[in-house]
Amino acid sequence: MANKSDDVCGFLPKIDAHSPQGTLGRLKLSELMPTQNAVGMDEVNEKVAKIKDKTGSALEDYLLPRAVPVIIGNGGRYYLIDHHHLSISLWRAKGDMDIPVQVTRNWNSLVGKHFWKTMAASNWVYPFDAMGAGPSNPDTLKQHVKDLDNDLYRSLSWLVREGYGYVKDPNNAIFAEFKWGSFFRTRVIFAAQLTCKKNCMEMTLADIREADPDDYAEKVGYARYLASSPEAAGLPGFVGRLA
Repeated sequence: MANKSDDVCGFLPKIDAHSPQGTLGRLKLSELMPTQNAVGMDEVNEKVAKIKDKTGSALEDYLLPRAVPVIIGNGGRYYLIDHHHLSISLWRAKGDMDIPVQVTRNWNSLVGKHFWKTMAASNWVYPFDAMGAGPSNPDTLKQHVKDLDNDLYRSLSWLVREGYGYVKDPNNAIFAEFKWGSFFRTRVIFAAQLTCKKNCMEMTLADIREADPDDYAEKVGYARYLASSPEAAGLPGFVGRLA
């Protein structure tokens, strides 16, 4: 087994443009092209803390069940369609390294608009920015996992899900948290957002909790209430109000 992060999963074959659907292999983080523009940095920071001390076989055991699903297409590029949070967390904790990936589709023959139309039809691209604006031309998507922006409402949806406010629906799991984030964005406004003067996009829920714990508790509680309300019916993983 590996002794260094760089050698983790080195026994897996290197993925290339001809790797067939279903292949389990490896790619470097720097080779992965995002299919979304933002992540929730609160979740990322938690993952970084969990990952940073893992090395060798411990890191390997953590990553293998979490192989990143990729689409090969658009001229031999590798697009991750899930595990963006894991990928940026690994980059921040370990730097560039090989990680296990699994080929979901090999659409290497599709390029340009034909590729992106097929991706959109499969719900495998989320062309919105960290403030929820979009859809935008896929050419505006981030080119590297390290460049993903912070979406505070993606963090809020993750926090609500962690508290069982809704469940990760296996029938509509990809980008579900962003759909919940869009729902919360128009209904929950933290006081710190109204007084922020610089680096506002970098604000995390942890920052808000530290600056104004009472407002944090009130707004998070309200978000959890909203998640169980009829307003949220129809969102993926909705469970309704518990008896």
